[in-house]
Amino acid sequence: MDAIETSLPVSPGAAGAAVPEPPRPASRRDLLFLGLLALILTFGLFLYQRRLDFYVAEEGFLWYGAIGAAHGEVPFRDFYSYDPGRYYWVAAGAKLWGDGLLELRLSAALFQALGLFAGLWAARRLTARLWLLAGIGCLLLLWMEPRNRLFEPVIAMAAVAVGTALLEKPTLRRHFGAGALVGLGLFFGKNHGLYLGVSFLLLIALLFWRWREPGEPGFWRRLGAFAGGGAVGALPLLAMLAFVPGFFQAYLDSIHFFLEQGRTNFPLPIPWPWTLDLHGESFTEAAGDLAEGLGFLLFPLFVAMAAGGIVLTRRAQLPARALFLASGAVALVYMHYAFSRADLLHLAPAIPPLLLGLAALPALLPGRQRLAAAPAMAVFLVAWTGFGVVPASPWFKEFTLHPYRPYMVAGEELRLLPRTVRLLSWAERTTARVPANEPLALLPNLTGLYPVLGRRSPLWDIYPIWPALPRLDQRMLDELKKRDVRWVILDDYAVDDRPELRFVRTHPRVGDYLEREFAPAEKWRRRLGPWGALLLERAPS
Repeated sequence: MDAIETSLPVSPGAAGAAVPEPPRPASRRDLLFLGLLALILTFGLFLYQRRLDFYVAEEGFLWYGAIGAAHGEVPFRDFYSYDPGRYYWVAAGAKLWGDGLLELRLSAALFQALGLFAGLWAARRLTARLWLLAGIGCLLLLWMEPRNRLFEPVIAMAAVAVGTALLEKPTLRRHFGAGALVGLGLFFGKNHGLYLGVSFLLLIALLFWRWREPGEPGFWRRLGAFAGGGAVGALPLLAMLAFVPGFFQAYLDSIHFFLEQGRTNFPLPIPWPWTLDLHGESFTEAAGDLAEGLGFLLFPLFVAMAAGGIVLTRRAQLPARALFLASGAVALVYMHYAFSRADLLHLAPAIPPLLLGLAALPALLPGRQRLAAAPAMAVFLVAWTGFGVVPASPWFKEFTLHPYRPYMVAGEELRLLPRTVRLLSWAERTTARVPANEPLALLPNLTGLYPVLGRRSPLWDIYPIWPALPRLDQRMLDELKKRDVRWVILDDYAVDDRPELRFVRTHPRVGDYLEREFAPAEKWRRRLGPWGALLLERAPS
């Protein structure tokens, strides 16, 4: 039996070892196999569901920005955006095969495959068996929802893999590699740079003050290698800050924005399992809610177990426990992402370190306990995934309910939910009266309609759902006037149905201007909303 089969032993002799042996180094053949497995699993799912569903708000937000980046626009500077890394990744794909929605999803799937490879490389510490690795890969892949947030779990899985390698063999080269991932993560998201920096600095400190062996590098040499790697990984971002006109100030403004808001998201009550009201729900709905609540409960419990593992782990045990401890360090920081808005859409992208850490737990047990715990953990993880995230997946809805209808979106055939079809068809029919050379503003959460309609926004803030600071409210008002915007589609959307977060209240100056200067031209009433969307027209000056 391979020495790496620790948490899923296949013989009493292997299970009887008090401390599992460290994994053997991966050969080129192993890496090739893991890469092929990641590609097969990722693109198997991609090919099945690539045409299913379209999230007009957030997926449209990414699509709009990717098109802009592919045509020379700069994130932050030219339009409100996430950090630039994800846009330039997708924009590179747009240069190769086009900037449609399916092409966007293809580029994201390639990035997803890289992340899954990192997750499988980390999971290889648990088993070398094909079918077990494929099973772990499927679990990781199924939790990678929603599609517009694939960058989050990919970076989290890469962090677990790099952290595991650092604990197994803390060379200066691996400290440099950890820093490089921090710098690259910063290019894809300031939060990722912070998360990775904190988790790796924690591991570096533990390696020096708790697990250091004679002859190993000193703390400052480790920190220097880590900082040097960070600078190299951040080179794309540093180059933009230095050489792209206007980007430096726009980047600072993006930091200032959230400091002024005092938060990074719109918080929700944490759905602890004991707070859920399951009365009147079907079995599937109740199981899904319990699975989601269990995910939020498991995060702090697992981090606490990892902290206990740090206390109990000796240096000789470190290589065999590296996956568990690295997962704990990464889960500690990605817990913030999950809890910043406590719903499934934020829990799922943060799951990889928790999932890999739980899978590694049985390897810490002695003898027969490990033999019994491994299959029990496997059953739990499968059930948790099946009830927790699978029902929210587009492919599962198509397979079980067939709610999707064919619809052409920017020249590509998709299969969409009926309400999305109604929205897109209404928008296309209604805006046919708007001349192609006249600007059209879509407010506040209809960003995906811009690429659907083949238009660019006349406003810098393409997704204005946050309460506007006075200067940003005035900026939008000035843009509407300066660019002579006569047509606006206004959706009466409010985050979490909170009246104070309706657009006319979050942007009072713009709201007052629309009320005074514009009149309804046509109205669309949503089935799941009390008001709907209006096409507004301003009379020519």
